Amino acid sequence: MSTVTRNKGNPGAEDAAWSREAQEILTGLTATPKFIPSRFFYDDVGSKLFERITKLPEYYPSRTEKGILKRYAGEITDGFGDAAIIELGSGDCSKISILLRALSEGERRSLVYVSVDVSRGALDESGRLLRKRFGDITVRGIQADFTVDMGMVEKYDKKVLCLFGSTIGNLDPSDARDFIARTGCVMAKGDRFLLGLDMVKERAVLERAYNDALGVTAQFNRNILNVVNRVIGSDFRPELFEHLAFFNARHNRIEMHLKASRAMHVNTPLLTQGLDLEEGETIHTENSRKFLRDHILEFAAAGGFAIRRIHSDSMGWFCLVDYVKQ
Repeated sequence: MSTVTRNKGNPGAEDAAWSREAQEILTGLTATPKFIPSRFFYDDVGSKLFERITKLPEYYPSRTEKGILKRYAGEITDGFGDAAIIELGSGDCSKISILLRALSEGERRSLVYVSVDVSRGALDESGRLLRKRFGDITVRGIQADFTVDMGMVEKYDKKVLCLFGSTIGNLDPSDARDFIARTGCVMAKGDRFLLGLDMVKERAVLERAYNDALGVTAQFNRNILNVVNRVIGSDFRPELFEHLAFFNARHNRIEMHLKASRAMHVNTPLLTQGLDLEEGETIHTENSRKFLRDHILEFAAAGGFAIRRIHSDSMGWFCLVDYVKQ
């Protein structure tokens, strides 16, 4: 069984949400320096481009995390029976499929898998694939931004929350701690939280991962302007922007920017004067923070968690932390 719902709340909430999205984008584009919140990457096109990125040879996080999941699947899934397995920012279903394969048919029948993603297309496709692979599992999809609202998971009594891919690295440090704290608040004692963390490593390895030879990450970065055009009615031309990605050692993060190749004026009906960009001006589109072991302890304290186990690869490039609510 597979269902997909829109997290609306009340009549008219969808219009209000779009209004909030437009205001959020305009706040960033009128700031100095300009920025666009990274959550706007993930329309249907952006989600598909990101799936391509995860398969690139330069992009180590996905294959490294999958290797960890395959190696420790039996231990990780111990106790999954009768639980709601809730994957936040689920995207494709490749990682959760590794864990589901480690379960018996009876265990899969006893649980429900809940995917939460902003992309309706990603939810539909993952639901179709999971039905094909595991006909004995209940699948539910929720179209929502989990960084804004975690209320959709509270109704489940026994929960295993999964946030793979080091997605938490897209949040600023204070926002990450706040998110972990909110997550802890919707969990009951004994609930588990699987958190993927990309660890600090050599600059060359990090920068290659975000500057692939095929230019897929550049396409992904520029596509955010297509999303902006739809939300605020602007006329950005993505092809006039250069993709920039580099490691900021001071903040332990990869930064992604779009750099204007020439001076330009951008129109939008929401701003009387429109927007002006100078040649070489950048728009900051994403931070991808990398973590240290101290952050694992910091997140445990913020959410009221104990650390059940830390799984890692042989190089120590990536950690999958298995927290349990105290």
